This record gives sequence, structure tokens and C-alpha cells, in this order.
Amino acid sequence: MSSTAESVRPRIPVLSSRRIRLLAVLLAECTAALGVLVLVGWTVGSERLIRLHPSLVAMQPATATDFVLLGTATALLVVRARSSRAAVAAALVLAAGVVVLAATGLVTEITDEPYPFSWLADMTQNDGRMSGITAIGHLVVAAGIAALALGRRLAAHVLALVGLVIGLIGLSGYAYGTSDLYGVGYFQTLALHTAAGIAVVGAALLLAAGDVGVTRIARSSTPGGRLVRSLLPVVVLLPSLLGWISLWWARSSSLGIGFVLALVATAMSLVGGAAVLLVAARLQQAEVSREEAVAARAETDRAMTDLGRATRQLEVTNRDLREFNAAAAHDLRGPLSAIQLAVQLLERDATPARVQLLLPRLRNATDRGLALVQDLLDYASVGTVETRPATLDLGRLVSTVAGEVSIEHDRPLDLRLGPLVPVQADPALIRRLLANLVSNAVKYTPGDGPVSLLVRAEPRGRQVLVSVADRGLAIEGADRTRLFEIFQRGDEAAEHAEGTGLGLAICRRVVERHGGTIEVAEEPGWSKRFAFTLPAVT
Repeated sequence: MSSTAESVRPRIPVLSSRRIRLLAVLLAECTAALGVLVLVGWTVGSERLIRLHPSLVAMQPATATDFVLLGTATALLVVRARSSRAAVAAALVLAAGVVVLAATGLVTEITDEPYPFSWLADMTQNDGRMSGITAIGHLVVAAGIAALALGRRLAAHVLALVGLVIGLIGLSGYAYGTSDLYGVGYFQTLALHTAAGIAVVGAALLLAAGDVGVTRIARSSTPGGRLVRSLLPVVVLLPSLLGWISLWWARSSSLGIGFVLALVATAMSLVGGAAVLLVAARLQQAEVSREEAVAARAETDRAMTDLGRATRQLEVTNRDLREFNAAAAHDLRGPLSAIQLAVQLLERDATPARVQLLLPRLRNATDRGLALVQDLLDYASVGTVETRPATLDLGRLVSTVAGEVSIEHDRPLDLRLGPLVPVQADPALIRRLLANLVSNAVKYTPGDGPVSLLVRAEPRGRQVLVSVADRGLAIEGADRTRLFEIFQRGDEAAEHAEGTGLGLAICRRVVERHGGTIEVAEEPGWSKRFAFTLPAVT
């Protein structure tokens, strides 16, 4: 059995869906709370709430209103369990409101028209409108909310990533100095808390989109998931951190920019290399654990296979024992009763004439009893003897057995051999199996002429189907179902010749010891065919 890492370790997400939804709601509510605080700041005239610091630009009221709408819509989509349609409709309405405010700001900035939503706004800052990059970020997130409301989770996931990137670019601009980024196009007049709000609501929507895209990979316990969780923070944060350090160092020292960049590049290489080595070590340990788990699973599978085989063998043995106990007592009673009756008659009258009359009956009963005991011993030995599989040439073995049976019964055999592939089986047991089948064909073929036999062996996957057909007495369907049970004989066969009813039971037991099955089947041009399977040579 081949095992894979997936069959050994189920790919359980690192964070449960419930925690992911809870975090998404928390981030969405933080975004809405940010908008509310800024609107309160405009209402009461608090510069700290509006612009955080006197030297920074303010968040316009329209921007704050958008954050309230975006945060509320995202939270509604996450907690919409009981009133799904109402929540979806409300989220779409809120997203439409964001589109109106943001699109109006973007269009009026492009066309240089007055911004209509400028209540309480700082008209000296971009004519009271939100900045172009803010409008773009809000439109992207609003589109993501609409996609999520309509069930397009992957589209919502991608749009959330775009919004998150826009927010992170804005934050990095403040990290490197507002004068370096916020004199560039649409990034002008982007407030610090506006950039943070776009990043947070983008992250909330990313989590709300569920187990798709990057989130699906990052949450999984696969090697890919561990790689993302280990390296992605380093890849994302390290360049920004070292870039900020290099910029600060270059501005505050007399060192040349080339020297500073060389140090930063070296540090980035060393830290990145260390991160890769650390992750490689963890993955190597995980691979070792996986291989050990695979080996343990394989060993368990082998043990279960052996246990199943032993269980089936025990069931067969128990079945045979029950049949043996029930039938042996019945069949031995006949010869023993005949012997007992003859002895009782001799006790009453032991004249020579009476002895001569009863002696053949005694001999016949004794012979039948001995034959039955011998067959019982053979049946028992087949179930207990240790099998010693070897590669058998069935053509040679069948010819040898047929010759021996022909001499024993003093009757010629017309043996026809078809295709015969070798088998992997115990030679002594297979010889006994073939001898029983050939002897049956001789005993139950009427007349004194040659006994016709057809033997062939054809591959069937990992087994070989062996067929022994004859033109003896046919076996009716009712008898076929019980023919291989212990002490069972067909009605016509019992009338034609004597027997103990153990021959075919021994055949069945030999075949089952090799993991095969045996049955009586039809064969065109022949009265019957015994078909059984044996292991193929591997």
C-alpha cells in the first residue's frame, strides 16, 4: 500500500474558521470605529482626531464616512448567519454609498470640478475632497464587498489584497517620510490614519472572503502553509524595515549613501539567508517526521493485513471444526453401528455359517470406517500443515498425477492440456488437490473407457485461474452450493459410487490455504468444470 503525507496527516487549518471570522469582524469594526472617531473630531473640532499631528494632513469627513460604511458592510457579511438576504442587501447598499462618495471625489479631481460632499471639510486640503489614492482604495474595497455579497469569494479575495497593498504603500510612505511619497500624484493629501484604515479594512475583507487564495495556503498545515507563515512576514517586513533604517542612517550621518546601501544589502542577504535556513531545517524535521509516520502507517497496514488474514483463517477453521464435529459423528456412526450389530449377532450365534455370512459385512464396515478416518486425518492435516510455496510447473505435475491415478484405478485417461502458466504454491498440497479432482473424474465417469480431462491455467492479475473439466456426471445447481462442504455429496454421485464426501472439502481447504476460491462452472462441450485460483509467480 502506498501512503502519502496527506493520508498520514490531515491538512487541518492552523486557525479555525470561527477565529478567522472573529478577527475579520474585529478589524471591520475597528475600521468603522476609526471613521466614527474622525467624524466626532470634525464635529467637536479636535485636531488630534482629524490629523493625529499638526504637521500631518487631515482625514476628510467623506473619507471617514466611507470607513464607517466599509467597516459596517464587511462586518455584516461575516455575521450574516440568521438573516443572510437582509445582510447581503444592506452590505450592497452600504457599498453603493461608498462608490458614490469615492467615485465623485475621483471624478471631480480628474475633471477639476467642485466636490459636492465637503461638509465640515478642510477646503485648503485638496478642495475638501478625499485624495485620489484614497478614492481608488475605497472603490477597490467596495467592489470586493460587492463581490463577496454575490458569492464571488476569489474575486473579493483579490480585491482585498489590492486594497491591503494600497494601504501598506501609504503607511510605508509615512515610514520613509511624507515628503518623499506624498508629493506624487494621487498620493497627495493621504492622511496617516486613512492609509491605516484602508490597510485594516482590506485585511478584514481578506479574512471575510474565507478559505481561498493566499488565505487557504497560509492557514494549511502543509509544507507550503508552513513556508508561507515562516517566510512571508520576513519577505514583506524585512525590506521595509531595513530600507527605513538605511534612509534614517543616511540622513543622520555623514556616511555615503553607497556605503549605507551596501550594509543594508548585506544585512538583508544575511537575514534572508538565515530565515531560509531556519525554514529549511523545520521542513527537514517535518519531512523526517512524515517519513516516520509513513513507515509507521505502512507497518500498521501490514499488521492489519496479517490480522485480517489470520482472522479469516480462524473463521474458516472454526467453520470447518463445526462441520467436522457435526458430520463426523453422523458418518462414523454408520460403520460403527454395522460392526456393533455384527458382533451382537455373533455373540448370539457364532456358527461357521453365520461367521461366513457376517464376515464380509464386518470387513466392509471396517474398510469404510478406516477410509473415513484416513480422509479425516487428511482433511485435518491440510488445515494445519505449514505451507511451503514454490514455483510449480502445472503441466508436468498434472501429467504425473494423471498417470498415478490411471494406474491406481486401472483406467486410461485422455488428458488434454491447454495453456498452463506456473503458480506459486505448496507442491504437496497442490498434488493432493489435483489427485482428488482427477480421481473424482475417474470415479464418476460411467463405463470403462478412457476418462477425458481438460486442464488449463490462465493468468488473472496476481492470481492464476486453474480449470479441470471432465465428461463425468454433471452436477446440478442445487448440489453446487453445498458440494465443497464436509461430508456432502451430490445425489447422483452418491448413487453411482461410494465415497466419504471429504474429497472436495479437502480441495476447498487446499485452495483457501493459498488465498483462493473454488467453484463448479459450466464448460462448453464438457459436463462440468472445477475452477479455482492460486497465487501467480511474482
